[in-house]
Amino acid sequence: MDVEEWIRENVKCCACGKSLKNSKHINGIMLERKAKWENNTWGNVIIGISGYAIAIVCDECVKKRVEPKYAVEWDDDKKEVRYHPVDELEPMSDKEKSLLEMLREGMMGGALAG
Repeated sequence: MDVEEWIRENVKCCACGKSLKNSKHINGIMLERKAKWENNTWGNVIIGISGYAIAIVCDECVKKRVEPKYAVEWDDDKKEVRYHPVDELEPMSDKEKSLLEMLREGMMGGALAG
């Protein structure tokens, strides 16, 4: 079973709690909240940040723009899935938000110029 199949079978939508089995896409959301765990987090090597939480949401919640209530984590051996309330995770610092925004602006500016 590949990772996408495993996610569909084992992870629930972090916004509505429903199964992802009928979702056409696996929609990963990069949360601006610090993860308290090491596995399946996001970061950016260009600006030197890492260890931020992710959420996975179903297509319906993406369409309705439903905010995730939980971040999700699973072990390397994929035996256990854990959910963490987003509002209990430490927010990204203002400095890191600023660096990320500068990177986004730089990428968009480059894309528009090219």
